[in-house]
Amino acid sequence: MSETALFADLSKVADDPSDDMTEIENCYCVNCGKDGTTRMLLTDIPFFRQVVVMSFECLHCNFRNNELQPAAKIAEKGVRYELTVADAKDLSRQLIKTEWARVKIPELDFEIKQQNGMITTVEGILERAITGLEYSLKHNEQIADDQRKAMVDFIERMRRLKDASEQFTLIIEDISGNSFIENYLAPQPDPQLKVTNFIRTIDEDKLLGIYETEQNENSSSDLKDEVLQFPTNCPNCNAPCFTNMKLTEIPHFKEVIIMATNCEICGNRTNEVKSGAGIEPRGVRITINIRNEDDLKKEVVRSDTCNISIPELSLTLNSSGSGRYTTIQGLGLNMIDDLRRTNPFIDGDSSREEIREKIERLNHRLTDMIGLTIILDDPCGNSFVEQADLVEHYERSWQQNEELGLNDMNAN
Repeated sequence: MSETALFADLSKVADDPSDDMTEIENCYCVNCGKDGTTRMLLTDIPFFRQVVVMSFECLHCNFRNNELQPAAKIAEKGVRYELTVADAKDLSRQLIKTEWARVKIPELDFEIKQQNGMITTVEGILERAITGLEYSLKHNEQIADDQRKAMVDFIERMRRLKDASEQFTLIIEDISGNSFIENYLAPQPDPQLKVTNFIRTIDEDKLLGIYETEQNENSSSDLKDEVLQFPTNCPNCNAPCFTNMKLTEIPHFKEVIIMATNCEICGNRTNEVKSGAGIEPRGVRITINIRNEDDLKKEVVRSDTCNISIPELSLTLNSSGSGRYTTIQGLGLNMIDDLRRTNPFIDGDSSREEIREKIERLNHRLTDMIGLTIILDDPCGNSFVEQADLVEHYERSWQQNEELGLNDMNAN
Protein backbone atom coordinates (compact mmCIF):
# COMPACT_ATOMS: atom_id res chain seq x y z
CA MET A 1 0.00 0.00 0.00
CA SER A 2 1.27 3.47 -0.80
CA GLU A 3 2.94 5.24 2.12
CA THR A 4 1.92 8.72 1.00
CA ALA A 5 -1.85 8.24 1.07
CA LEU A 6 -4.23 5.60 2.34
CA PHE A 7 -6.64 6.19 -0.57
CA ALA A 8 -4.85 6.27 -3.93
CA ASP A 9 -5.92 8.57 -6.76
CA LEU A 10 -8.03 6.63 -9.26
CA SER A 11 -6.23 8.05 -12.32
CA LYS A 12 -2.88 6.81 -10.99
CA VAL A 13 -4.29 3.45 -9.93
CA ALA A 14 -5.64 2.86 -13.45
CA ASP A 15 -2.10 2.93 -14.86
CA ASP A 16 -0.60 0.51 -12.33
CA PRO A 17 -2.93 -0.83 -9.61
CA SER A 18 -0.46 -3.42 -8.29
CA ASP A 19 1.31 -1.03 -5.89
CA ASP A 20 -1.90 -0.08 -4.08
CA MET A 21 -3.81 -3.37 -4.22
CA THR A 22 -4.04 -5.79 -1.30
CA GLU A 23 -4.43 -9.50 -2.14
CA ILE A 24 -5.86 -11.97 0.38
CA GLU A 25 -5.43 -15.70 -0.28
CA ASN A 26 -7.46 -18.65 1.04
CA CYS A 27 -10.83 -16.84 1.12
CA TYR A 28 -13.92 -19.05 1.37
CA CYS A 29 -15.92 -19.40 -1.87
CA VAL A 30 -19.68 -19.28 -1.21
CA ASN A 31 -20.33 -21.13 -4.49
CA CYS A 32 -18.18 -24.28 -4.16
CA GLY A 33 -16.78 -24.05 -0.62
CA LYS A 34 -13.13 -24.07 -1.69
CA ASP A 35 -10.52 -21.33 -1.38
CA GLY A 36 -10.45 -18.28 -3.62
CA THR A 37 -8.63 -14.94 -3.78
CA THR A 38 -9.91 -11.50 -2.72
CA ARG A 39 -8.29 -8.34 -4.08
CA MET A 40 -8.95 -5.07 -2.26
CA LEU A 41 -8.19 -1.55 -3.43
CA LEU A 42 -8.67 1.69 -1.48
CA THR A 43 -9.16 4.51 -3.97
CA ASP A 44 -10.50 8.02 -4.28
CA ILE A 45 -13.03 8.51 -7.11
CA PRO A 46 -12.55 12.10 -8.39
CA PHE A 47 -15.31 14.49 -7.30
CA PHE A 48 -17.18 11.72 -5.50
CA ARG A 49 -15.96 9.82 -2.46
CA GLN A 50 -13.35 7.49 -1.07
CA VAL A 51 -14.32 3.87 -1.64
CA VAL A 52 -13.05 0.36 -1.10
CA VAL A 53 -13.28 -1.81 -4.23
CA MET A 54 -13.21 -5.56 -3.58
CA SER A 55 -13.05 -8.39 -6.12
CA PHE A 56 -13.29 -12.13 -5.39
CA GLU A 57 -12.30 -14.93 -7.80
CA CYS A 58 -12.36 -18.70 -7.34
CA LEU A 59 -10.15 -20.68 -9.76
CA HIS A 60 -11.92 -23.94 -8.86
CA CYS A 61 -15.46 -23.06 -10.04
CA ASN A 62 -14.75 -19.75 -11.86
CA PHE A 63 -17.13 -17.90 -9.52
CA ARG A 64 -16.49 -14.16 -9.44
CA ASN A 65 -17.91 -11.33 -7.41
CA ASN A 66 -17.12 -7.66 -6.95
CA GLU A 67 -18.46 -5.01 -4.65
CA LEU A 68 -17.91 -1.42 -3.59
CA GLN A 69 -17.94 -0.09 -0.03
CA PRO A 70 -18.02 3.66 0.69
CA ALA A 71 -15.22 4.76 2.99
CA ALA A 72 -16.21 8.40 3.37
CA LYS A 73 -18.57 9.77 5.97
CA ILE A 74 -22.33 9.23 5.76
CA ALA A 75 -24.24 12.19 4.27
CA GLU A 76 -26.40 14.33 6.54
CA LYS A 77 -29.55 13.30 4.68
CA GLY A 78 -30.74 10.30 2.72
CA VAL A 79 -31.29 10.57 -1.02
CA ARG A 80 -33.96 9.28 -3.41
CA TYR A 81 -33.44 9.14 -7.19
CA GLU A 82 -36.40 8.56 -9.51
CA LEU A 83 -35.37 8.02 -13.13
CA THR A 84 -37.72 7.62 -16.09
CA VAL A 85 -35.97 5.18 -18.44
CA ALA A 86 -37.39 6.01 -21.87
CA ASP A 87 -34.85 4.62 -24.37
CA ALA A 88 -31.58 2.74 -24.84
CA LYS A 89 -29.52 5.83 -23.99
CA ASP A 90 -31.00 5.92 -20.49
CA LEU A 91 -29.92 2.30 -19.98
CA SER A 92 -26.29 3.41 -20.28
CA ARG A 93 -26.52 5.97 -17.47
CA GLN A 94 -23.81 5.32 -14.91
CA LEU A 95 -24.83 4.89 -11.30
CA ILE A 96 -23.30 4.27 -7.90
CA LYS A 97 -25.25 2.14 -5.45
CA THR A 98 -24.08 1.67 -1.88
CA GLU A 99 -24.88 -1.27 0.39
CA TRP A 100 -27.62 0.78 2.07
CA ALA A 101 -29.53 1.50 -1.15
CA ARG A 102 -32.83 -0.05 -2.20
CA VAL A 103 -33.64 -0.39 -5.89
CA LYS A 104 -37.27 -0.39 -7.05
CA ILE A 105 -39.07 -0.77 -10.38
CA PRO A 106 -42.75 0.09 -9.65
CA GLU A 107 -44.03 -1.20 -13.00
CA LEU A 108 -42.88 -4.71 -12.07
CA ASP A 109 -43.55 -4.39 -8.33
CA PHE A 110 -39.87 -5.33 -8.07
CA GLU A 111 -37.53 -4.35 -5.24
CA ILE A 112 -33.92 -5.14 -4.44
CA LYS A 113 -33.16 -4.61 -0.78
CA GLN A 114 -29.72 -3.98 0.66
CA GLN A 115 -26.96 -5.61 -1.38
CA ASN A 116 -23.27 -5.05 -1.90
CA GLY A 117 -22.32 -1.62 -3.22
CA MET A 118 -21.26 -1.27 -6.85
CA ILE A 119 -20.49 1.07 -9.74
CA THR A 120 -22.57 0.03 -12.74
CA THR A 121 -25.22 1.25 -15.20
CA VAL A 122 -29.01 1.04 -15.34
CA GLU A 123 -28.60 -1.88 -17.76
CA GLY A 124 -26.18 -3.50 -15.32
CA ILE A 125 -28.78 -3.41 -12.55
CA LEU A 126 -31.28 -5.23 -14.81
CA GLU A 127 -28.68 -7.73 -16.03
CA ARG A 128 -27.64 -8.55 -12.46
CA ALA A 129 -31.27 -9.14 -11.45
CA ILE A 130 -31.93 -11.36 -14.49
CA THR A 131 -28.79 -13.40 -13.83
CA GLY A 132 -29.81 -13.94 -10.20
CA LEU A 133 -33.33 -15.09 -11.11
CA GLU A 134 -32.05 -17.44 -13.82
CA TYR A 135 -29.54 -18.93 -11.37
CA SER A 136 -32.37 -19.62 -8.90
CA LEU A 137 -34.43 -21.31 -11.63
CA LYS A 138 -31.53 -23.49 -12.70
CA HIS A 139 -30.31 -24.63 -9.28
CA ASN A 140 -33.52 -24.79 -7.24
CA GLU A 141 -35.51 -27.87 -8.27
CA GLN A 142 -38.04 -27.44 -5.47
CA ILE A 143 -39.78 -24.51 -7.16
CA ALA A 144 -43.38 -25.40 -8.02
CA ASP A 145 -44.43 -25.42 -11.69
CA ASP A 146 -46.74 -22.40 -11.33
CA GLN A 147 -44.00 -20.43 -9.54
CA ARG A 148 -41.47 -21.46 -12.17
CA LYS A 149 -43.75 -20.23 -14.96
CA ALA A 150 -44.32 -16.94 -13.13
CA MET A 151 -40.55 -16.47 -12.75
CA VAL A 152 -39.97 -17.20 -16.45
CA ASP A 153 -42.62 -14.63 -17.39
CA PHE A 154 -41.07 -12.13 -14.99
CA ILE A 155 -37.59 -12.65 -16.46
CA GLU A 156 -38.99 -12.15 -19.96
CA ARG A 157 -40.59 -8.88 -18.84
CA MET A 158 -37.26 -7.71 -17.41
CA ARG A 159 -35.53 -8.60 -20.67
CA ARG A 160 -37.97 -6.33 -22.51
CA LEU A 161 -36.98 -3.51 -20.15
CA LYS A 162 -33.31 -4.29 -20.74
CA ASP A 163 -33.89 -4.14 -24.52
CA ALA A 164 -35.59 -0.71 -24.13
CA SER A 165 -38.85 -2.15 -25.48
CA GLU A 166 -40.84 -0.64 -22.60
CA GLN A 167 -40.55 2.59 -20.62
CA PHE A 168 -40.14 2.12 -16.87
CA THR A 169 -39.17 3.92 -13.67
CA LEU A 170 -36.01 3.15 -11.69
CA ILE A 171 -35.96 4.31 -8.07
CA ILE A 172 -32.92 4.25 -5.79
CA GLU A 173 -33.46 5.11 -2.12
CA ASP A 174 -30.32 5.35 0.01
CA ILE A 175 -30.46 6.27 3.69
CA SER A 176 -26.70 6.91 3.69
CA GLY A 177 -27.09 9.55 0.95
CA ASN A 178 -24.09 8.20 -0.99
CA SER A 179 -25.74 6.70 -4.08
CA PHE A 180 -25.86 8.50 -7.43
CA ILE A 181 -27.45 8.34 -10.90
CA GLU A 182 -25.80 10.18 -13.79
CA ASN A 183 -27.48 13.38 -15.01
CA TYR A 184 -27.08 13.70 -18.79
CA LEU A 185 -27.93 17.43 -18.71
CA ALA A 186 -25.64 18.38 -15.81
CA PRO A 187 -25.41 20.98 -14.46
CA GLN A 188 -29.00 21.76 -15.52
CA PRO A 189 -31.82 19.68 -13.99
CA ASP A 190 -32.77 16.57 -15.95
CA PRO A 191 -36.57 16.32 -16.46
CA GLN A 192 -36.26 12.52 -16.45
CA LEU A 193 -34.37 12.45 -13.14
CA LYS A 194 -35.92 13.59 -9.87
CA VAL A 195 -33.60 13.90 -6.87
CA THR A 196 -34.99 14.28 -3.35
CA ASN A 197 -33.11 14.51 -0.07
CA PHE A 198 -34.91 13.32 3.05
CA ILE A 199 -34.35 13.37 6.79
CA ARG A 200 -33.62 9.94 8.20
CA THR A 201 -35.75 8.45 10.94
CA ILE A 202 -34.25 7.47 14.31
CA ASP A 203 -34.45 3.80 13.30
CA GLU A 204 -32.51 4.54 10.10
CA ASP A 205 -29.84 6.43 12.07
CA LYS A 206 -29.56 3.46 14.41
CA LEU A 207 -29.23 1.14 11.41
CA LEU A 208 -26.32 3.25 10.16
CA GLY A 209 -24.82 3.31 13.65
CA ILE A 210 -24.84 7.12 13.96
CA TYR A 211 -27.67 7.70 16.45
CA GLU A 212 -26.60 9.51 19.58
CA THR A 213 -28.74 9.65 22.72
CA GLU A 214 -26.63 12.14 24.64
CA GLN A 215 -28.21 15.56 25.05
CA ASN A 216 -26.29 18.80 25.50
CA GLU A 217 -27.53 20.38 28.70
CA ASN A 218 -25.85 23.75 28.18
CA SER A 219 -28.22 26.65 28.00
CA SER A 220 -28.45 28.98 25.01
CA SER A 221 -26.70 31.76 26.93
CA ASP A 222 -23.80 29.45 27.82
CA LEU A 223 -23.35 28.38 24.19
CA LYS A 224 -23.11 31.99 22.98
CA ASP A 225 -19.99 32.49 25.09
CA GLU A 226 -18.36 29.16 24.38
CA VAL A 227 -16.68 27.52 21.39
CA LEU A 228 -17.31 23.79 21.49
CA GLN A 229 -14.74 21.43 19.98
CA PHE A 230 -15.11 17.77 19.11
CA PRO A 231 -12.89 15.27 17.28
CA THR A 232 -13.71 14.27 13.71
CA ASN A 233 -12.00 13.27 10.46
CA CYS A 234 -11.02 15.53 7.59
CA PRO A 235 -13.52 15.17 4.70
CA ASN A 236 -10.65 15.56 2.23
CA CYS A 237 -7.83 13.29 3.51
CA ASN A 238 -9.63 11.48 6.37
CA ALA A 239 -6.93 12.46 8.85
CA PRO A 240 -7.98 13.06 12.50
CA CYS A 241 -8.78 16.71 13.21
CA PHE A 242 -11.17 18.90 15.21
CA THR A 243 -14.38 20.75 14.39
CA ASN A 244 -15.16 23.99 16.23
CA MET A 245 -18.81 24.90 16.82
CA LYS A 246 -20.28 28.18 18.07
CA LEU A 247 -23.76 29.64 18.44
CA THR A 248 -23.83 33.22 17.14
CA GLU A 249 -26.41 35.82 16.18
CA ILE A 250 -26.37 37.41 12.72
CA PRO A 251 -27.66 41.03 12.81
CA HIS A 252 -31.14 41.48 11.32
CA PHE A 253 -31.51 37.74 10.95
CA LYS A 254 -31.43 35.07 13.69
CA GLU A 255 -29.24 32.77 15.74
CA VAL A 256 -27.20 30.25 13.76
CA ILE A 257 -24.72 27.54 14.63
CA ILE A 258 -21.42 27.83 12.75
CA MET A 259 -19.15 24.78 12.47
CA ALA A 260 -15.62 25.03 11.08
CA THR A 261 -13.11 22.26 10.42
CA ASN A 262 -9.41 22.93 9.79
CA CYS A 263 -7.10 20.07 8.85
CA GLU A 264 -3.42 20.57 9.72
CA ILE A 265 -2.39 17.61 7.54
CA CYS A 266 -3.71 18.66 4.10
CA GLY A 267 -4.77 22.26 4.85
CA ASN A 268 -8.41 21.66 3.92
CA ARG A 269 -10.92 24.03 5.52
CA THR A 270 -14.69 23.71 5.62
CA ASN A 271 -17.49 25.64 7.28
CA GLU A 272 -21.15 24.85 7.73
CA VAL A 273 -24.05 26.76 9.19
CA LYS A 274 -27.16 25.39 10.91
CA SER A 275 -30.24 27.28 11.98
CA GLY A 276 -30.51 27.69 15.74
CA ALA A 277 -34.21 28.58 15.64
CA GLY A 278 -35.89 25.67 13.84
CA ILE A 279 -38.11 25.88 10.75
CA GLU A 280 -39.87 29.16 10.01
CA PRO A 281 -43.68 29.27 9.50
CA ARG A 282 -43.16 30.31 5.84
CA GLY A 283 -40.55 29.81 3.15
CA VAL A 284 -38.42 32.64 1.79
CA ARG A 285 -37.32 33.60 -1.73
CA ILE A 286 -34.43 36.10 -1.91
CA THR A 287 -33.30 37.90 -5.07
CA ILE A 288 -30.09 39.89 -5.47
CA ASN A 289 -28.74 41.57 -8.61
CA ILE A 290 -24.93 41.62 -8.69
CA ARG A 291 -23.96 45.04 -10.07
CA ASN A 292 -20.45 45.66 -8.75
CA GLU A 293 -17.63 44.46 -6.50
CA ASP A 294 -19.45 45.66 -3.36
CA ASP A 295 -22.31 43.27 -4.08
CA LEU A 296 -19.84 40.37 -4.23
CA LYS A 297 -18.80 41.13 -0.61
CA LYS A 298 -22.31 40.93 0.85
CA GLU A 299 -22.79 38.24 3.49
CA VAL A 300 -24.94 35.20 2.74
CA VAL A 301 -26.43 32.48 4.93
CA ARG A 302 -27.50 29.53 2.79
CA SER A 303 -29.23 26.80 4.80
CA ASP A 304 -29.04 23.10 3.99
CA THR A 305 -32.57 23.25 2.47
CA CYS A 306 -31.96 26.23 0.17
CA ASN A 307 -32.12 25.94 -3.64
CA ILE A 308 -30.21 28.38 -5.85
CA SER A 309 -30.99 29.52 -9.39
CA ILE A 310 -29.32 31.93 -11.82
CA PRO A 311 -31.77 32.80 -14.65
CA GLU A 312 -29.09 34.20 -16.98
CA LEU A 313 -27.28 30.83 -16.97
CA SER A 314 -30.43 28.67 -16.86
CA LEU A 315 -28.78 27.10 -13.81
CA THR A 316 -30.56 25.57 -10.82
CA LEU A 317 -28.86 23.84 -7.91
CA ASN A 318 -30.93 21.92 -5.38
CA SER A 319 -30.16 22.03 -1.67
CA SER A 320 -26.59 20.91 -1.03
CA GLY A 321 -27.26 19.08 2.25
CA SER A 322 -24.98 21.45 4.19
CA GLY A 323 -25.44 25.10 5.07
CA ARG A 324 -22.94 27.86 4.31
CA TYR A 325 -22.02 31.21 5.87
CA THR A 326 -20.12 33.06 3.16
CA THR A 327 -20.25 35.98 0.73
CA ILE A 328 -21.86 36.29 -2.70
CA GLN A 329 -18.47 35.64 -4.29
CA GLY A 330 -17.88 32.68 -2.00
CA LEU A 331 -21.33 31.37 -2.89
CA GLY A 332 -20.31 31.25 -6.57
CA LEU A 333 -17.20 29.22 -5.72
CA ASN A 334 -19.32 26.91 -3.54
CA MET A 335 -21.68 26.36 -6.49
CA ILE A 336 -18.75 25.18 -8.62
CA ASP A 337 -17.75 22.73 -5.88
CA ASP A 338 -21.36 21.53 -5.50
CA LEU A 339 -21.63 20.90 -9.25
CA ARG A 340 -18.58 18.67 -9.16
CA ARG A 341 -19.58 16.95 -5.91
CA THR A 342 -23.13 16.12 -7.03
CA ASN A 343 -22.07 15.06 -10.55
CA PRO A 344 -19.12 12.67 -10.09
CA PHE A 345 -19.06 11.66 -13.77
CA ILE A 346 -18.46 15.14 -15.21
CA ASP A 347 -14.68 14.68 -15.10
CA GLY A 348 -12.31 11.88 -15.98
CA ASP A 349 -12.38 9.28 -18.75
CA SER A 350 -16.10 8.53 -18.25
CA SER A 351 -17.24 12.14 -18.74
CA ARG A 352 -18.99 13.40 -21.87
CA GLU A 353 -17.36 16.14 -23.94
CA GLU A 354 -20.44 18.38 -24.04
CA ILE A 355 -20.80 18.17 -20.26
CA ARG A 356 -17.14 19.11 -19.72
CA GLU A 357 -17.55 22.13 -21.99
CA LYS A 358 -20.65 23.27 -20.10
CA ILE A 359 -18.89 22.99 -16.75
CA GLU A 360 -15.88 24.91 -18.05
CA ARG A 361 -18.09 27.81 -19.25
CA LEU A 362 -20.00 27.85 -15.95
CA ASN A 363 -16.77 27.74 -14.01
CA HIS A 364 -15.57 30.88 -15.80
CA ARG A 365 -18.89 32.74 -15.37
CA LEU A 366 -19.33 31.85 -11.69
CA THR A 367 -15.84 33.16 -10.99
CA ASP A 368 -16.85 36.56 -12.41
CA MET A 369 -20.49 36.99 -11.30
CA ILE A 370 -21.05 40.70 -11.98
CA GLY A 371 -24.18 41.13 -14.11
CA LEU A 372 -25.89 37.98 -12.85
CA THR A 373 -29.04 37.57 -10.74
CA ILE A 374 -29.06 35.04 -7.90
CA ILE A 375 -32.29 33.68 -6.44
CA LEU A 376 -32.23 31.74 -3.15
CA ASP A 377 -35.38 29.71 -2.48
CA ASP A 378 -35.52 28.18 1.00
CA PRO A 379 -38.75 26.43 2.05
CA CYS A 380 -37.50 26.41 5.69
CA GLY A 381 -37.05 30.19 5.68
CA ASN A 382 -33.56 29.95 7.19
CA SER A 383 -31.53 31.69 4.46
CA PHE A 384 -30.41 35.33 4.41
CA VAL A 385 -28.63 37.81 2.10
CA GLU A 386 -27.31 41.13 3.35
CA GLN A 387 -29.18 44.05 1.73
CA ALA A 388 -31.04 41.85 -0.77
CA ASP A 389 -32.96 43.49 -3.60
CA LEU A 390 -36.14 41.48 -2.97
CA VAL A 391 -37.26 39.23 -0.10
CA GLU A 392 -40.53 37.30 -0.54
CA HIS A 393 -42.14 35.07 2.06
CA TYR A 394 -44.52 32.35 0.84
CA GLU A 395 -46.66 29.50 2.09
CA ARG A 396 -45.04 26.09 1.60
CA SER A 397 -46.76 23.54 -0.62
CA TRP A 398 -47.94 20.19 0.71
CA GLN A 399 -45.05 18.48 -1.12
CA GLN A 400 -42.49 20.78 0.51
CA ASN A 401 -43.97 20.10 3.95
CA GLU A 402 -43.88 16.39 3.17
CA GLU A 403 -40.17 16.49 2.26
CA LEU A 404 -39.45 18.42 5.48
CA GLY A 405 -41.42 15.89 7.54
CA LEU A 406 -43.95 18.50 8.72
CA ASN A 407 -47.19 16.89 7.50
CA ASP A 408 -46.99 14.11 10.07
CA MET A 409 -45.69 16.29 12.87
CA ASN A 410 -48.01 16.79 15.86
CA ALA A 411 -47.18 20.02 17.66
CA ASN A 412 -49.84 19.52 20.37
